[in-house]
Amino acid sequence: MNNVVGKMLIVMQLVFSILFMCFAGAVYTFQGAWRTKAVALQSQLDDTNKQVEDANAARDRDVKQLSAERDAATTERDAIRAQLEQAQTQAQSKTEQLAAASQERDKALADGEIATAEAAARVAETTAVVKERESLRKRITELIKEIQKTEDELLDSKGKLASAVEMEEQYLTKIGDLSDLLRANGLDPEQQLASAVPGKIEKVDGFVDATTRNQARTQELIQITVGSDDKILEGMLLTVYRNDDYVCQARVVKVYPDTAVCIVEEKTRNGIVQRGDNVTTKL
Repeated sequence: MNNVVGKMLIVMQLVFSILFMCFAGAVYTFQGAWRTKAVALQSQLDDTNKQVEDANAARDRDVKQLSAERDAATTERDAIRAQLEQAQTQAQSKTEQLAAASQERDKALADGEIATAEAAARVAETTAVVKERESLRKRITELIKEIQKTEDELLDSKGKLASAVEMEEQYLTKIGDLSDLLRANGLDPEQQLASAVPGKIEKVDGFVDATTRNQARTQELIQITVGSDDKILEGMLLTVYRNDDYVCQARVVKVYPDTAVCIVEEKTRNGIVQRGDNVTTKL
């Protein structure tokens, strides 16, 4: 029985020895793997620490950069806020100016409408004044023409009056001479005498030698190529013609032996007297 127990103990000791050896081999094996893992883990840890340090450094750099950017952004925000406030102030000022400009514009438009209405009234008034002025101008022109016509008639009348006065003076002079002649022959000029019947006027032909006008330029005077030697007498009425065309009649006012001066009777005029026109006592 003791042998059995001893054997069992020996067997158990052998089993325990084998188990211890297995356990020791397992521990040795586990220790080698653990060391390798520990080295690998240490290396990973070192890498991780380095990465952490790099990440921290990058973080610090990023923090610094972000801080700088934040500060710059804050500064820019403050500047933008100041600009915004300034822009708001300017906008408010511009709004006030715009409102004032709108009021001024409305006032200017109202003034413009008033000015336009006044201008239209002035234009209408000016148009009426222009029409009235044109009417007055036409009336003045007509009055000037009438005045000129009246002046011409007055000058013509003055010329005729001057000619009549001149002829009257000539007739009075001739009457005086005839009265003196009658007294010299013992005849009373106041005594009525039977007047002789004027003889028949003979036909005498001549030509216009020259034409002119009196000083007042109201009457046309012509000089003819026949005179007292051709039995031309003062007061005779001669006919002026050109070819077969009637021109006018002229009355003799001055007679010379071979020439005479006549006044054109304007009321008988049918043309312009020219040098070389025919003159006759009767047609």
